[in-house]
Amino acid sequence: MRLAVLLLAGCLATPVLSAQHPVPSDGQWLIESSDHAGKVELTVRYGDGRYSSNWGRDIAFSELVGLSRADMDGAGTNVHFKIVRSAGTLTCQGWFEGGRGSGHFTYEPNPQFVAELEKRGINAPTDWEQFQMTMAGVGLELVDELQRQGYNRPTAGGLARMATHGVDLEYVQDIGSRGYKLQDTERLVRMRDHGVDRDFIESLNGAGYKNLSAEELVRMRDHGVDPEFIASLDSAGYKRLDTENLVRLRDHGVDGDYIADMKEAGYAPTNPEELVESRDHGVDPSYIRSLKAVGYDKLSLYELRRARDHGVTRGFVERVKARGYGTPAIEEVIRLRDRGLE
Repeated sequence: MRLAVLLLAGCLATPVLSAQHPVPSDGQWLIESSDHAGKVELTVRYGDGRYSSNWGRDIAFSELVGLSRADMDGAGTNVHFKIVRSAGTLTCQGWFEGGRGSGHFTYEPNPQFVAELEKRGINAPTDWEQFQMTMAGVGLELVDELQRQGYNRPTAGGLARMATHGVDLEYVQDIGSRGYKLQDTERLVRMRDHGVDRDFIESLNGAGYKNLSAEELVRMRDHGVDPEFIASLDSAGYKRLDTENLVRLRDHGVDGDYIADMKEAGYAPTNPEELVESRDHGVDPSYIRSLKAVGYDKLSLYELRRARDHGVTRGFVERVKARGYGTPAIEEVIRLRDRGLE
């Protein structure tokens, strides 16, 4: 039995769920202690061959009907318990020792759940969809919460999709309590997939970005615009930029450090787009210092970008001077470079 625990522990990948996946009647389970109070880590394995899949997440200990803490933490105990969900039940038997256990389960769908969905105008799920909802703990409370928040009535397939993407009752309530009632459940799935959760929303609220649209939240999350990045821009003097400017600066590598270094080099444009273009063209403090060292200490950012684009370096300027050109205007240096002067 200990070997079974070790084998299952190495199989924690979440499956890609297919509509053609056969519905398991049984499988294996693994339970371990969780870092979260009142919860355990549950992993189940089911299917064979290319249909072999694993599912795992933290669940409340109270969901393990018939299992006691004493059984779980004992020195070696045979156990029988159930995981009862609205959509179906896993009947489990196995062995626990020192807070870790494993064994087998049988699965039984709940026909009453299907009947209750139909009462709410939702089509009967396929057997596989019902299994997905069982594993994710989709209950009628979620369906009723979606209706309460004014969402379009989901299909059974839509509920199963929500289930496999982690859109549960708690997530819907969290998002709804922050003013996001999106009508279409697919938009909830999109937000969840992109990591937009209550913590991210609250962190942006704290940074001064409140009441953003769902699409703005997704875009900022995708592009790595977080409170730390916003704070770095604030400290560099670029405050209250709109979300598109924040995303653009982030995408082009213009952060607080780059801005501070450019300020130290004498360049602090009021328009952050100047910094984006300079970053894109490879104009950084090191390049600026290299040209200052050969006499070009009052160039505009535009002139610096042109010089960089045309391959004007400190070494090239030194060769120009060595040929008796003195310190010509930067446009003359660019022309010499373009003409192939070595």
